[in-house]
Amino acid sequence: MSLNFKKVLCPVDLSAFSRAALKLAVNVADASGATVDILHVIHNPFDDIYLTEITQTDPALIDAYATEPQRRAKVLRATEEHSEVLLKQFCYDVVQHYGKVRYHVRMGDAFEAILETAEDLMTDLVVLATHGRTGIKRLMIGSVAEKVVRHAPCAVLTVKPKCGGLIACEGKRSGNPLIAGSDRHADPRAP
Repeated sequence: MSLNFKKVLCPVDLSAFSRAALKLAVNVADASGATVDILHVIHNPFDDIYLTEITQTDPALIDAYATEPQRRAKVLRATEEHSEVLLKQFCYDVVQHYGKVRYHVRMGDAFEAILETAEDLMTDLVVLATHGRTGIKRLMIGSVAEKVVRHAPCAVLTVKPKCGGLIACEGKRSGNPLIAGSDRHADPRAP
């Protein structure tokens, strides 16, 4: 099976689930000689994961955010820079052997940022993890992965969290990963 992907986008949320997706994205990219674009979306720059080191450096920045636009911009820049450092640390073990890697940090809604990035970069394949929410949580929160599969301008490969590793994921369907194509103009009632 020949893979002809030139650009693979892998959105990550710094979870173990997204690390599994990143491993698969790098394997697919390696097989086809593609570039891997790794995206991390900051929904709320004041989440604990981003603020830990920033507030240790200057705790006054939190109060300044609400009162001074210049300092607010400083906090946002610092958050973005810190997020890129976290992203590179998160990915290092997986991508260190692969030379064609680019990092992207965006702020906003994850679903919208993934689609915009896929379009901006003219991505051939998006590889992302699902979190396996079911029942009422899925109805209330929705699934970013599900929305991406439905609306992406390219093929999408999802990685389920219950797959212990890449071999288990690939082995579930006759040894081949499942790739869901996307056509936004297709009739949604079509089989």
